[in-house]
Amino acid sequence: MQSNEVNNNKLIDDSIILIVDDEPINATVIEGLLASHFKTHTINCGEEVMSVCDSIKPDLILLDVMLGSMSGLDVCKELKAHPSYKDIPVIFITAIMDQEDQNQCWQAGAVDFVTKPVYGVTLLNRVTAHLTLKKQADLLKQQTQQDSLTGLKNRRSLNTTLTQNLLLAKRHSQALSVLMIDIDWFKQYNDQLGHQQGDNCLIKVATEIKNSINRPTDTTIRYGGEEFLCILPDTDIQGAQFIAHKLLANIKNLAIKHPTTESGIVSISVGSATLSDDKNFTPENLINSADTALYQAKQQGRNRCVCIIATNE
Repeated sequence: MQSNEVNNNKLIDDSIILIVDDEPINATVIEGLLASHFKTHTINCGEEVMSVCDSIKPDLILLDVMLGSMSGLDVCKELKAHPSYKDIPVIFITAIMDQEDQNQCWQAGAVDFVTKPVYGVTLLNRVTAHLTLKKQADLLKQQTQQDSLTGLKNRRSLNTTLTQNLLLAKRHSQALSVLMIDIDWFKQYNDQLGHQQGDNCLIKVATEIKNSINRPTDTTIRYGGEEFLCILPDTDIQGAQFIAHKLLANIKNLAIKHPTTESGIVSISVGSATLSDDKNFTPENLINSADTALYQAKQQGRNRCVCIIATNE
């Protein structure tokens, strides 16, 4: 197949395709058709799909309807019920195409299906079309969930992001910590230097937090005003404390002048809450606990961190 049969689309160049088929020859053929255009990953059973999604985060899934003990339809339904993966487009690969079977594919949540034997041009064009739609939707979502001043994620994205991380932490029995960060005496800073300087200060602090919390799995959010929130998966209370002290030092090293503080420079206070073993935890529990820890840090004199194990109150 000639490469000019599909228009070059930089939007989808780095896309990851997960191929799920329990027939090795079928998987090999499909991977051969797509591997020169996209990154591909192949597995042979439905039970592995969720854990593989956790690790590779596919942009699209090609799913055989007739798998082993867990059918492709059941896999698709499980994906669509999961907040982290419900937006991944699923294309069924099937040899059974009567109307009832087609209806089952749509009802399970598929965006399309391709019949066996698979024709290369058809498969590639359908994959390209659905990836393009997915990437455009992701771009629009990113724009609506991004803080216009700092470039960080905004509060609108918080519930989805924290819910996803909480589900993963519970599933894999991993730690999860949330940091709540507040710029000390920021109202006085604005009153003395004006809102333009205040915005410049917010940008500098946000950039430093983002650069300091730099694992791909970490998320930094502008929570509101001069408050920021960091979601740190697979991070226990000791790790959270290390990050909090790192942030305190890095913000201090910026040496942003603050005319009304004893130190003469901008500082932050940090409250950290780490997930406990309680399976009934909600995102609100973690945020409320981090907020409680932040309040304690302020009460103790600011320019410090308080790290606690979260409660479900």
